[in-house]
Amino acid sequence: MTTKHQALMSLLDNDLYKFTMQYAVLKHYKKDVQVVYQFTNREKDLSLNLASFQWLEQQIKDMEHLRLTDKEREYLSSLSFFDQEYVEYLAQFQFKPSEQIKLSYDERTQELELEISGKWHETILYEVPVLALISESYFRFTDRDWNYDGQVERAVKKTKTLLENGCVFSEFGTRRRRDFKTHDLVMKTIYETSQEYKQECNKSGQSPKGSFSGTSNVYLAMKYNVLAIGTVAHEFFMAVSALEGVQEANRKTLEIWYSVYKGALGIALTDTFTTGVFLRDFDKDLAEKYIGVRQDSGNPIEFINKMVNHYKSIGIDPSTKTIVFSDSLNTEKAIDLYDHATKAGIKSSFGIGTSLTNDFQKVSDPTIKSKALNIVIKLRECNGKRVIKLSDDSLKHSADVETTKAFERELGISN
Repeated sequence: MTTKHQALMSLLDNDLYKFTMQYAVLKHYKKDVQVVYQFTNREKDLSLNLASFQWLEQQIKDMEHLRLTDKEREYLSSLSFFDQEYVEYLAQFQFKPSEQIKLSYDERTQELELEISGKWHETILYEVPVLALISESYFRFTDRDWNYDGQVERAVKKTKTLLENGCVFSEFGTRRRRDFKTHDLVMKTIYETSQEYKQECNKSGQSPKGSFSGTSNVYLAMKYNVLAIGTVAHEFFMAVSALEGVQEANRKTLEIWYSVYKGALGIALTDTFTTGVFLRDFDKDLAEKYIGVRQDSGNPIEFINKMVNHYKSIGIDPSTKTIVFSDSLNTEKAIDLYDHATKAGIKSSFGIGTSLTNDFQKVSDPTIKSKALNIVIKLRECNGKRVIKLSDDSLKHSADVETTKAFERELGISN
């Protein structure tokens, strides 16, 4: 069966960590966990017009047509961290948006409301493709002051600059891409430019300084024969906080993940309830099981120093570990962080998203940036309990002040 969707190329046109989390949910929690996700537009001045909403509504409905193809099934079978039972589960998987998604739009305020609810293992795959559809709907109908001119040239320049400055980087741009055409164009350019860079290094007898490690998008990883990159998101920690208690959420999540993947996909996300709280549980036993950590909020320079000191304090050589940076990165920021991490004695890699797949200027005035949306879909409830992300950046907290303070008190966080 072939996919039938205008904007999503495949069931696999999604980020790997949605599938790896789904697999872990199926393995550990089975099928009885009920969840609710909620959409948030962090910048209200960028909102959809009616045409955008109507297109989006149809695209979400059409997600029910997405199915795994035989080729995609074969590809998933080649990924060592999934078993055949899960591949067969995905082969039968179908989105049920009419049952699981509530969507509404206020023409007067242009406010979009979107809620996803249902069983965790069935709804976990919605977040990234729905966000991609919201972004595309905006740039199809609301903001049309842009075109594709210069996208290849920009991607070539960014890729070369990152590689020549020693950065190991991945493409993380699915959720806030301008559209699939941009995503595919940028991904193709990054791949070809990185291949040319390696060939040039081989010809000159030099070792490559940096490398392109892959993409978070499973469909594009398959298409370009590169690694699919991804581990776990805040969502898993948040759900575990409801299922096992917020005090135990970090440790329990890391233990579950290790039990499912046996050390594969071993990057630990630190900031669901702030990095300070995370480090209380990240003892030598856990730190030795994970090859590194991911920084996704707060001050990245301070994070480098904090992690280096923490590893040293528990008797681990920081040079054996890696920090994956993924918070609002661009080329310049990645290079700066690479330099700081190298000087501090720890390895680094970079997941770069919006800067690669939604970097445009206005056609009417090329000196003005065509601004990307800042949108998220976050877990709000798990088995009837309110869950939140605290983050190392208060602007990324996923709840009101009163709820946030209640969680901070429970975790012993003082401001």
